[in-house]
Amino acid sequence: MPSDQNLSEWDAAYLLGALTPEELEEYERFRAAEPADGAEQAKLAGAVGLLDLLSPDEALALLDETPTAQPRESGASLLPTLAAAAEKRRLRSRRAIVAGMLASAAAFLVIGGVIGYTAIPQPEPVRTELQAMAPGQREGLTASLAVSGEPWGTRLDWECRYTKPWATDVAGYDLVVITRDGAEATVASWRPAGEEATGMAASTLIPTTDIRAVEIREAGTPMPLATTTLA
Repeated sequence: MPSDQNLSEWDAAYLLGALTPEELEEYERFRAAEPADGAEQAKLAGAVGLLDLLSPDEALALLDETPTAQPRESGASLLPTLAAAAEKRRLRSRRAIVAGMLASAAAFLVIGGVIGYTAIPQPEPVRTELQAMAPGQREGLTASLAVSGEPWGTRLDWECRYTKPWATDVAGYDLVVITRDGAEATVASWRPAGEEATGMAASTLIPTTDIRAVEIREAGTPMPLATTTLA
């Protein structure tokens, strides 16, 4: 049975799970016979979690070994002190984590910029020579187109200007590829914004040698507004 002199040590060992099975059984029998002391011990249970938030130095700083005329605070009355110390440590930890994250993010941005520039160089701008497309069946749109053969298919670059009010009021336009066997494929769609559209590009897996013509049409209609026929 724990004596009055080492009772506080048994309390601490119990809360920290440091008692042997035999000591645990003896301690619990003793506490069952002393309900008042058990209530005091229950108040101390919250101190374990708070102590876990403190560094060893901060926890030891709470133990003033210098004798004083004032009686030492009981464990339960120390809880506010422990809580305050734990909160200060939590705030410091949060600031440290945030600072670390910002530093890591900055380092990542620098590294990412270097990798993006050296390991994954940007390709040279594609220089294409646009040729005027033949006008279609309705005036209001003029366009230029470049058709470039690629190992994987065909690249198309184009631009257009809307010369009539109706041309900027339509819902949209389609770029249509017509193959030599008469099949059609819409490879791009766009909406007019302003009086012109420049720098547009699209690609298709259809080989250039299989393409007979390329047309710009009003979306959803078969009527060509501009046409390029390949030789």
